[in-house]
Amino acid sequence: MTDWYYHDPAQGRVGPLSAEQLRARYVDRRVQRDTLAWHAGAREWQPLDRYSEELQLDTVTPDASLPPPLPPVLAPAPSMAASRASTATRMPTRGAVPPKRGRSGCAIVAIVGAVAAVPVIAILAAIAIPAYQDYTVRAKTTAGLVGAASAMQRAVDEFHDARGRCPGNDDFAPLLRQFAAIEKTTTVRFGALADGSCAFEFTLHGNSAIEGRTWVFEAHADGDLAGWDCSGGDLPARYRPAHCRRP
Repeated sequence: MTDWYYHDPAQGRVGPLSAEQLRARYVDRRVQRDTLAWHAGAREWQPLDRYSEELQLDTVTPDASLPPPLPPVLAPAPSMAASRASTATRMPTRGAVPPKRGRSGCAIVAIVGAVAAVPVIAILAAIAIPAYQDYTVRAKTTAGLVGAASAMQRAVDEFHDARGRCPGNDDFAPLLRQFAAIEKTTTVRFGALADGSCAFEFTLHGNSAIEGRTWVFEAHADGDLAGWDCSGGDLPARYRPAHCRRP
C-alpha cells in the first residue's frame, strides 16, 4: 500500500494516508485538486490533480455543502513595547568596546559558500515564486468555485430535463442570492450559447491577475452521452484545474 501525504497551510505535512483516505478527504473538501501532495517514489510535491488517475478523483465529486479549507492564520505582529524592549536589550553599553576577533578558517569557508550559493538561490526563486503565485490564485479563487460549479451543472441539467429549455438568471434567482452571499468577488450568469447549448459563466474579481476574466461551463451532448466542458472563457489555463484546460 502506498503512503500518501499532503500539505495543509495550517497543519503542515499531513500523513501517512491510504489512497482511499485521501480520496475521502477530497470528497469532504478538506483537500482540493491544487493541494500539494506526495507519495513514496515521487520526485517532488505536486498538485493533487496530477495524481487524479492514481487516486481515481474523477470517480468522486466534492460535497458542495461543505466549506473549503480555511486559509492559514497569520501570526500577530509584535507589540510596540516588546519591540522597544528587544531593541534596548541589544543596545551596547555606552563606552564599552567589543574585543576584536579574527575570522576562523571555517567562517571564511562558510562566507565563500554562501556567496557562491546566491546565484543558485536566485534561479530557484525565479522558478518557484511564479509557480507559488499561480497556486495561491487558484487556491483563493478558482479552486473554491469547483464545488459550486458541480452543483450548478446538476441544477441546469435538472431544469432542462423538466422544462425543455436552458435556465436564465431569473429562473435561478434563489440560487444566485445564495451564491452571492458566499462568493463576494465572483458573479455568475446563466443562459444559452449561440448553438443552443446551456451554459453558465463566472466573472472573477478581487485579484489583479484575474480581474474581469471569465470562466465558461458549457453543457454538451454526444448521442446518449452528456457532459460539461469547462475550458471556455478567457481565464488563463494556469489558473484552471487540469481538466478545464484546452489540450
